Amino acid sequence: MISIYIAVASFIMSVFYFVVLLPLVPLLKIKLQLGQKAVLMYYPFAGLSKIWNDSITKEKDLLKTINQQLIKNPNVVVILSNFLHKPLLIWTGSEYIKDMYLDHTSYVKIDPFMVESVGQKGLVLSEGDRWKRQRKLLGTAFTFEKLTSRLPMINQVIEKVSKDDKKRNLNEFTSRITGEVVIHSFFGESTNGFQIEGKDAQISIVEILSEIFLLPMNNPFIQFKQMLFEYKSWSIFPTQKEKDLLRRIYNFKQVIQEMIEKRIEQLKNQQLENQDKMVFLDLYVTEYLKQQQDKKQEIDIEEIIHQFITLFFAGTDTTATTSGTCLYYLAEYPEMQNEILKEVIEIVGEQGDIKEEHLNKLVKINALIQEVLRLRNPAFCPIFRTVRQDKQLLDVKMKKGWFTLQYHIGPGLLDKHFENAQQFDYKRWLNKGNVIKNDNGFIHIPFAAGPRNCLGQHMAIMEIKMIIARLVRQYKIQLNPKVKQITFGMKFLYCVEPDNCLIFEERNSG
Repeated sequence: MISIYIAVASFIMSVFYFVVLLPLVPLLKIKLQLGQKAVLMYYPFAGLSKIWNDSITKEKDLLKTINQQLIKNPNVVVILSNFLHKPLLIWTGSEYIKDMYLDHTSYVKIDPFMVESVGQKGLVLSEGDRWKRQRKLLGTAFTFEKLTSRLPMINQVIEKVSKDDKKRNLNEFTSRITGEVVIHSFFGESTNGFQIEGKDAQISIVEILSEIFLLPMNNPFIQFKQMLFEYKSWSIFPTQKEKDLLRRIYNFKQVIQEMIEKRIEQLKNQQLENQDKMVFLDLYVTEYLKQQQDKKQEIDIEEIIHQFITLFFAGTDTTATTSGTCLYYLAEYPEMQNEILKEVIEIVGEQGDIKEEHLNKLVKINALIQEVLRLRNPAFCPIFRTVRQDKQLLDVKMKKGWFTLQYHIGPGLLDKHFENAQQFDYKRWLNKGNVIKNDNGFIHIPFAAGPRNCLGQHMAIMEIKMIIARLVRQYKIQLNPKVKQITFGMKFLYCVEPDNCLIFEERNSG
C-alpha cells in the first residue's frame, strides 16, 4: 500500500514539475532581471489561452488585458507567460521586436494548422533555399504593373458580391470578396462559380481553415494531443470533429489538385502569349514545366497546392477582416463616413470603377486603414515561433524550444509613440509632419518587417481601399441596433463580432 502512495506522490510531483516549475522558474528569473520592464502573466498549463479567454469574457476584447498592462507601464518590453508547459515570451518592446524580425533564422515557425499537407510547403512556413526560391518567383507577381492589371477584376468582384450577398454576416460578406479576388488571381477567370461542399469556394475554405485553427483552442484534449504528438495527433484517438475535418480537407485538396493538373496539361500544349496576364497558377506551372524539361525538378504539384492554401489564407482572411473592421468604424463614426464618402465622390465620382489614378488620391481611406491597423490589426502578431538554439536577445537569454512572439501592435498603443494613442483618430495620418514619435522603424509595422515581411501588403492595401470606396459610395453603413454588445474576439484573426453587427442601407433607396 505504501508503495502505491509513493508512486502516486511521485507522479503528482512529476506533473507539478513538468507543468508548473519547468516554465515558471525561468520566467521568474527573467522577471527578477528586468524588474518593471517585464510583466508576469503565468497560468499553469492554460497560459496565454486563459489570458485571452478571460479578456474576452471580462473586457469583450481579446487583447485588452495585455494592452492595459502596456498602457499602465509603457516601459514594459515583455509579457512573461506560458504556452502549455513551456515559457512563452511575448515581446512588446520595439528594439526586441526589431531584433527578432531582422534575425528571423534564429526561430522556427509553428504551423498554425498542425495538419500534414496543409501549407507546410508554402511561402509562410518554408525556410532556407525553398523560401528564397518561392519569394523570388512570387515576387514577380506583385510588381506595380501586375497589381494594377488586377484592378478591373477587383472592381467586378466587389460589384458582383455586393449585389448577390445579403450582407447579414460581415465576415462572410468581406471574405466572399477577398476570397474571390485570391481565387481569380491564382486560377484566373476559369473559376467563375467555383464551389466546394455546395458553397462558394472562398467561404468553404475559410470555414475549414478557421475550424482547424480553433479546434485545439476549444478542446483541451485535442490541444494536449497536438502538444505531445504534433501532426500525428490526428490519428490518435481522433474525435468525430477531427475525422470530419480531415475528410473535408482531403476533398477540397482533391478539387484544387484537379484544377492544377488540368492547367498543366493545357500549358504543355499551348504556351501563354501574353506573359503579363499570367495568374499565380500560370507562373507556377510554367516554372514547373521548365524544371521538368531541364530535369531539375524542385516544384511538385503538392507545393503548388500548398502555395494556393498559403496565398488564400494570407490574402483572404487578413484583407477581409481588416475591411470588416474599417466598415465597423465607419458605422461607429458617421461623421468620418460622410467625410470619406465626400472624398470618394470627388475623386472617383458617383459611379464608375476605381482606377489606378484614383488610388493614391484616396488619402482619407488610407488614413482609416492605417488607424485600424494601428489599433485593431487582425494580425496583431506573426505566427508563433520557438527558439531554434539558445539565443541572446539583447539583454535576455532565451533557451532552445521556448515559445516566443513579436506583439508588434504593442508599441503603437503608447503615448510615447502616438499622440492620444488610445483614441481612434484617423485624421492623425493626414498630418504632414511625423505621425510617429521616437520611431526606430518598428513602431507601426502592420505587415511585419525585415526579410520576411508580407509580400502581398501593397495588394492588400489596394484591395481594402477599393472595397471601402465602393461600399461607402453604395451603402450607408450603420450599427445594427439589435446588437447590444460589440466584441473584438478571434476566429482565425482578431476581428469585430458578432457577424451581424452592421446594416448596409442602399444610398439610392429613397
